[in-house]
Amino acid sequence: MNRRVLLIEPNYKNKYIPSNLMKLSTYFRCVCGDDVRFFKGDLKRFGAQLLLEKFFAVDCDDVPILFRPPEDKSEPAKLFGQHEKFLLDYIRTGKKSLLDAVPNLREDFFCLDFLEDLHKRFKCEDFPTFDIICVNSLFTFFFDVTVATINYAKKFLARGGKIFVGGVAATLVPKFFQDETGIKPHIGLLDKPDDLGKSDDVIIDTLPPDYSILDEIDYKYPAADAYLTYTTRGCIRKCTFCAVSKLEPEYKDHVKIFEQLKLTDERFGAKRNLLLMDNNVLASAKFDEVIDEIIACGFGKGATYLPPDEYSITLKNLRAGFNDRACLRKIISLYNELENKLPENLAGEFYAAREKNFLLCVPSATKEKIFELDDYVRPLFEKYFKRNRVTRSVDFNQGLDARLLDEHKMSRLAELNIHPMRIAFDHIEQRDIYERAIRLAAKYGVRDLSNYILYNFNDTPEDFYNRLRINIDLCEELDVTIYSFPMKYCPIDDPKYFGNRDYIGRHWNRKFIRAIQAIINATKGKVGRGREFFEKAFGKNLDEFRELLWMPETFIIYRAKYEDNLTKLWRENFFALNDDDRVAAEKFIAANKFASEDIAEVAFEKIRAVLKFYTVRRNS
Repeated sequence: MNRRVLLIEPNYKNKYIPSNLMKLSTYFRCVCGDDVRFFKGDLKRFGAQLLLEKFFAVDCDDVPILFRPPEDKSEPAKLFGQHEKFLLDYIRTGKKSLLDAVPNLREDFFCLDFLEDLHKRFKCEDFPTFDIICVNSLFTFFFDVTVATINYAKKFLARGGKIFVGGVAATLVPKFFQDETGIKPHIGLLDKPDDLGKSDDVIIDTLPPDYSILDEIDYKYPAADAYLTYTTRGCIRKCTFCAVSKLEPEYKDHVKIFEQLKLTDERFGAKRNLLLMDNNVLASAKFDEVIDEIIACGFGKGATYLPPDEYSITLKNLRAGFNDRACLRKIISLYNELENKLPENLAGEFYAAREKNFLLCVPSATKEKIFELDDYVRPLFEKYFKRNRVTRSVDFNQGLDARLLDEHKMSRLAELNIHPMRIAFDHIEQRDIYERAIRLAAKYGVRDLSNYILYNFNDTPEDFYNRLRINIDLCEELDVTIYSFPMKYCPIDDPKYFGNRDYIGRHWNRKFIRAIQAIINATKGKVGRGREFFEKAFGKNLDEFRELLWMPETFIIYRAKYEDNLTKLWRENFFALNDDDRVAAEKFIAANKFASEDIAEVAFEKIRAVLKFYTVRRNS
C-alpha cells in the first residue's frame, strides 16, 4: 500500500522555491510510488481543507445533491467549489451565517448535519493523516514560526508515522529545534544513501526537483521560473559571520547539472533562468568544466529561450497520472487566464463550455472532462497564448569571491549571460581587491553588477558609508550599474539573537541600525547608481551621514516634509549642545526609546528640548 506523504514549508515569506522539498517529492513520488502532497500556509486552514475534501470524495447515493460528484451530472454539482471559502470558514469557526452564501444549503438538512460533523472534527483536531511528514526550515529568524508549524503538523501524523525536520535553520541550531519540538532534526544535505532512514542507494540531493508541487498551493514564489541548483558545494573560506561551513562542510569542485536540467525540461518544460546557489564557484579546480556545462545547458552569451506550452505540458502530466492534484489546479488556473484573454463573445462560449463540464473550479474538475474538452480548448490556447522568445540569464546568487577572480576566470564568466554579477564587499580592507574585480568585469563587458554590503559586524558606520560611496564612484568611472544590497549581520546560532535580529555590533547602536533601515526601506532594500540620489539618501559626505544617523527617524523618512522646518530646528538644538550635554543626549538617543515619561526625567532642559523631536510622528 502506498504511503501518504506530506511536505510542508512554514508560512513565512520567501523568494526562492524549496528545492529540498521538491527533491523529496521526486524521491517519494517517482522512486517510492507514494502519494505526495505539498502545503505552505495556514495549517489550520489546511486541516479544514482536508476535511472538506474527504466530504467531497464520498461516493454514495446518500450524499446531498449539491455535493454529488460531476459523474452524477447533477446541475448543482458545479457550484460547490465556488463556495469553498465559505465552507472552509464554517468548518473552522462553526458560524452558520457563513453558509447563507451557499445557495439552497439551508434546505438540505443532511448536508448541514454533514458540515456540522466536519466542524466538530475540526474542533477535536480529528484530521486525515499522513504516514510521513517532512517540514522545511530556512532562516533562524523564522525559528518561532517554524517550531509552531512542526508542532501543529504532528496533528496530521498517522499512528506509527514519522515526521522529519530539516533545512538551513534546523542544521544550524538543531538542539533548539529538538528542545522545542521533541524531534531530532536531520542535519546537513540529503547527500547520503541512508538519509531519513531509507534502505535504497538513491542520493536525494542529486534528483531533479518536482516543480509540480508548486501548483498545489496558492503562494507564488517570485523566482519560480528558474532552475535552482548548484554546480559546486561548500566554500574554502571559514568566515565567522557565515553559515556555509556548517551547512556544506565539504567542498565539491563540480556537481553536474546537465542531466538534472534535461529531466526537468522533459517533465515540466524549460525554465527561463539559471539560479545557482554556489557559495564559492571560483574556488573550483574544475571551474572551466563548470562554465562549459552551463553553456551546454543553454546559458551562453546571448542565450534566449521560448517559454514552454504550459497547457500541453500539464495535459501530458495529467494523462500520465503525474500529480493529478497539481495538474487539475494548474488547468483551472490556465482556463481562467485564457478566459481573460479571449474576446467577449468567445469568453462567454468558453465559460459555458466549462460550466457544462464542471470545470469552473478545482473541486468539481475531473481528468475525463478536461480530456473531453481538449479538442475545443487547444486551438484557443494556440491562438491566444502568444509565446515570444526572451533572454535568459545565469545568476550566481550567493556571490563571487573577488579574491579569486583573475583574467582567465573573468573571461570565462563573460561567456555566460550572467545577470547580475554579484560580488561581496564585506570589509573596507578589501577595497583594492573589490575594485580590481569590478574593473575586470567592466573590461570583459559585464556591466550589470550587484553586491552584498555586510554591516553591523566588525565594521563602523563610516566603513559602511564608504563602501557604498565607492560603488557610486565606480559606476560613474566605468559606466556600469552596481546595485548594493545592505545586509545586517546577526549571529546565526546565538540563542539570544537568532530568533529576533536584535544583535548590535560593537561600533553600532539601535538608533544607527534603525536609521539605516529607514533609509534602505525607502530605496526598497537596494542602493543603485546615481550620485544625486545617493547623496540625498545617505549624505554628501561622512559628516552629513553621521548627522542622518542621529536624526529623528520621522525626519529621515519624510525628508521633504520636514527639511525646512522641524529638521532645521532639531539641527539647531542638537548642534548647540556642549560636549558634555551631547554625550548625554547621544547616550539616550542611541537606545532608540523615546517614551515621554523617560524624557521628562532628563535633568537638563536643553537635552529635553532635543529629545522631544524624536517623539514626532508623521501626522504630529
